[in-house]
Amino acid sequence: MKRAWMAGAAVLGTALAGMALVRADEAAEKQALTRKLWPSERIEAALEAVARQRHDGLLSEKSYQKRKQMLLERRAGTYRPQSLAVTDPPLNFIQNAGFEQVNRNSAKDRSRWLWWSGWSWGGDYENSWEDRPEFVHSGQFSARIRCTGKTGRIGIFTPKLPSVPGASQYTLTFWARGEGENQLFVNFESGARGVLREKIPPEWKQYTVAGTPEPGSDTYMVYLYAIGEDTIWLDDMKLVPVGGKLEE
Repeated sequence: MKRAWMAGAAVLGTALAGMALVRADEAAEKQALTRKLWPSERIEAALEAVARQRHDGLLSEKSYQKRKQMLLERRAGTYRPQSLAVTDPPLNFIQNAGFEQVNRNSAKDRSRWLWWSGWSWGGDYENSWEDRPEFVHSGQFSARIRCTGKTGRIGIFTPKLPSVPGASQYTLTFWARGEGENQLFVNFESGARGVLREKIPPEWKQYTVAGTPEPGSDTYMVYLYAIGEDTIWLDDMKLVPVGGKLEE
């Protein structure tokens, strides 16, 4: 009995040690990805931007201090992001993937979500966060893109994302539902190539878009934009490399 107990304890100890190594590897991988996504020049530019927003009255003192502290922690290497996923598959390059962190001070024709950028090109559109449960795939919010008049084009896009040496593909998955005569375009650009053109149906549906890396590119971006009429909702984005390894 004692011998069996000792054998079981040894197996348990080995398993726990293995789990600790996995957690350590995931932590190191998250730190490497964070450094890639937030280089020092981007942090300095963000510090200047939030200072201007406070000066212009777009941020309260409390919001300014909170964002400034986060950026200072990023610069010092002590910030621990909550929205940067490191799982199996090992990486999700999309931060704020569920659109849970909103920017209530941004213009309606720009990004309303932290981390994401936005733009518009003609027409009458607005971006906003959606909290009606039937239009949220998971969490508290989804992203809503709505035409309010003339058609044109409006979109959101990622920052420059680091290319993964040896990756054969980047796989983007997301959930979407639509209303009326909508049209969603998804493009990999500026370092990778991949396209989706789709009218989004009124039920939630998961989509997958493959991006092929361009030789010699250090970064790439992903754009999602709407044309046509009516409304599109987006939620639960995920972007992972196929093959390769993120270098320090």
